[in-house]
Amino acid sequence: MERVAHCPFSVAHEYAEDFLRDAERSVEVKVPLRDFIAGLPGAARAPVQMVFALHPDEAESGRLHDALAIEWHAGTRLFPLFHGTLRLRIASVEMTRLTFEGAYRPPLGTFGVVFDALIGRRIARATMREMLDRIAAALERREQEFEAGLLPPAVEPEAAAPPASGIGV
Repeated sequence: MERVAHCPFSVAHEYAEDFLRDAERSVEVKVPLRDFIAGLPGAARAPVQMVFALHPDEAESGRLHDALAIEWHAGTRLFPLFHGTLRLRIASVEMTRLTFEGAYRPPLGTFGVVFDALIGRRIARATMREMLDRIAAALERREQEFEAGLLPPAVEPEAAAPPASGIGV
């Protein structure tokens, strides 16, 4: 699934990594109930343990990019372990395209396979969509804060002193 965020690609990766670092400390996955019954407010929520890592993205040729490998689990056999990849690409000068793909194996054997066919797959897609929307919103919020001057400027590494050559000493 894809989403475009109003955030320049030049900073989007940094912002996404910051969001995911925070999510590693504490995050819930949510399933909007309106995805199952039109007009129903609220969401089903479950706390999960999330981890992420950078890895080379070989999905397209050309400029090398890193992708973000994302994994989460609820710590119970009732919910599947999710493995996904978030890719960021330039959509325009001020926009970044986020693509989120993932997979899981339904838990609970045959019952889980049947449940997945009936409703589990819809729950998984809604959960992924909601997480993708949260990541995109975090990128947009960070960029708005930067543009409003609410974020401190990036700290540039100090220039290293030139090595002593021994000449003139």
